[in-house]
Amino acid sequence: MPLTLVGAVLIMLPTLLLRGRIDVVTQPTPALLVRGRLADLLLEYHPFGAMCAMAIGHIVIAQRQGLTARILTHELAHVRQAAHWGFVFPVVYIAASVWALLHGKDAYWSNHFEIAARRAEQES
Repeated sequence: MPLTLVGAVLIMLPTLLLRGRIDVVTQPTPALLVRGRLADLLLEYHPFGAMCAMAIGHIVIAQRQGLTARILTHELAHVRQAAHWGFVFPVVYIAASVWALLHGKDAYWSNHFEIAARRAEQES
């Protein structure tokens, strides 16, 4: 819940003010799907590099164009991870990246949470 609240304050309210779109995803994991100009800018200029989508709690922020079922499945896996780990999820996610780096691996591709999200894509 705390991560979802952060997502709501940071992205949902400004998105609505800028005439963006918020949809409800019910299956396989409940989430709010947020799209619009603000979401596009946030994803394009993200500090860790441009991306198609990202999840904050039960909120999935996605580009207005190019959201595929595969990408949504990936992000909904992160929603489930955040629900499981709660407010410590950002900390354990970053720790998994640091762990990968310390073992000479890529921080994103070898992150345990990203591996699990890619596996969810393949299973869908």
